[in-house]
Amino acid sequence: MSFTALLACTLAISLRQEPASATPAPPSRALMLEFALEPRLAGTSGSLQGAKIAARHFEAAGWQVELDERVVLLSLLRSSRLALFADAAAKEPIVERSERFDPDALPAGDIPPFNAWTASGKRRGKVVDVGFGLRADYERLASAGVDVRGAVALAKYGRAYRGVKEQCASEFGCVGVLLYSESSADGGEKGAVWPEGPWKPDWDVQRGSILPVESAPGDPSTPGWGSPRPGESARRLEPSACDARLPKLLCLPIGVRDARAILSRLDGLGPGPIEVELEIDAPRDLRTIRNVIATLPGESHQEFVIAGGHRDSWVRGANDNGGGGVALIRAAQLLGERVATGWKPARDLRIALWDAEELGLIGSTEWGEANAEMLRRECAAYVNCDASVGGTQFAASGSPGMLGAIERATSRVRTVDGASSLWEDWSKRLNGRAPDLGLPGAGSDHAVFAHHLAIPVVEPGFGGAPGAGQYHTTFDDFALIDRFIDPTWAGHELAARTLVELLVELSSLPRAGFDSAEAAWAFAAHARALGHEAWFGEARAARLTSAFEEAARGLLEHRERGVHLYRALDREFASGARAWFRNVLWAPSIENGYSAETFPSLRAAAKLGEDALELELARLERDVRALAGGD
Repeated sequence: MSFTALLACTLAISLRQEPASATPAPPSRALMLEFALEPRLAGTSGSLQGAKIAARHFEAAGWQVELDERVVLLSLLRSSRLALFADAAAKEPIVERSERFDPDALPAGDIPPFNAWTASGKRRGKVVDVGFGLRADYERLASAGVDVRGAVALAKYGRAYRGVKEQCASEFGCVGVLLYSESSADGGEKGAVWPEGPWKPDWDVQRGSILPVESAPGDPSTPGWGSPRPGESARRLEPSACDARLPKLLCLPIGVRDARAILSRLDGLGPGPIEVELEIDAPRDLRTIRNVIATLPGESHQEFVIAGGHRDSWVRGANDNGGGGVALIRAAQLLGERVATGWKPARDLRIALWDAEELGLIGSTEWGEANAEMLRRECAAYVNCDASVGGTQFAASGSPGMLGAIERATSRVRTVDGASSLWEDWSKRLNGRAPDLGLPGAGSDHAVFAHHLAIPVVEPGFGGAPGAGQYHTTFDDFALIDRFIDPTWAGHELAARTLVELLVELSSLPRAGFDSAEAAWAFAAHARALGHEAWFGEARAARLTSAFEEAARGLLEHRERGVHLYRALDREFASGARAWFRNVLWAPSIENGYSAETFPSLRAAAKLGEDALELELARLERDVRALAGGD
């Protein structure tokens, strides 16, 4: 049966499952069933099919569509083998797991457990329980006399990006890493497991990339410049230079069932009489990815606002990121309906469905790098939608300075029960604390916009549904959303309506309504908080706080001059491993990756000594105070 016939049959069967008297399902339900029908791993036929589905829906909604193709370096599994041995002398394993995958198959099929960018090869070593696999865990083991050199680290997911765990294991001399999730985090200790409930069964696994995105996301062979289109000549790092940027260890995710089998053999803090043999074939080779870029022309073409989310997935990815993808397509449809009545946005709107986010934010980063000059000049704001529908309660993170625009947009959207606006409901749930925006790290496609291009970003999201343990697992699929996450599909429809109002609001004002004074006040508070960090101290924090407060007052007074805080402070501040980052106000945490750390140029300078820190502080003070006059 052809894919089209299979899709039509599946859609018909699913829609017939609704009782005849039931209220017709919202359009997002049928969209999700189509979008998440098969795995969409970047570089495979499933991702290409997802691009075609998205393009067709955008075009039907009246948007102009471009398929932006890039040839990038990817890491896809061919085979893996995990064997547990009773001791170093044992020849026969007591447990053995093996997987095979053909990324060129049609269709590619389900993606086995693996960590993208793992090294390939064969390694065997004793197992050491390293807790969460962070620096403090290895230091604790060293103080207890445990030698991890030549060992395979058994590390729990959590507290940091998984790539940080591989880097720590490599730094301390391990030869491999096994990653697992505790059942208390996302499994049976939380509630009923799939299929009876939404939590992860003990055999399933969280997949994920270990590319060091906190150093530089995107195609590792083209750091800082866009990867070529098919047929174009390519500027790439030499293979040895590229390999130097990539993980060195064999890394494999396992289920908690296998993790418990290993842990049961370990004695206290020290290694027990068990060894692991890892064998992985995951070549790093060039493949074509496809970003789908849709445009709705506005009254003015001088600036545009873009919303985006990744289209690729680990397995079927109904929540991550089918939720964001469906909300974006529905928003495009709703905006297209407005255009059909004669309405036109004040400025151009774009919606992007990125490829290869799951392998290291590759699609968005390469498009951003390839179009950097144009984006710095014309892109007013970026709205990111990643796994953004997990209920109906609104919240947001993003760049300071965007809260006013968010308030205006969400004040026009009612909650599902109609009792209040989304803004009122968000404020009420904070128990008297005013809404604010958490600083985004490097966990999604906003990274190139916020950290490399100095463009304000917004990340809206909806939560409040019962929790689930499907993250990057086999059962993140349509049925999970339909049964547990959003059975009425009200969350997906609400997310789409919110995106519509947010895009209309951001496109209606110059520079998307970004408020530099609001941003300066926020960073005055972040500067004050530095006083609690020993490396910086209260005196320096007071100086930096004063500079931002002076800038905030000046920017408020001279608002008509349109000074843009981020673009005024956009500059190169780092060399070496973090040269890609230009945002001196915040950056992804080196030790965490997902979260953010403030004032990275100061932190980098502090590692060089007191003189370097004082010089960078003086420079930052000068640059910030210069904004006070509105020049």
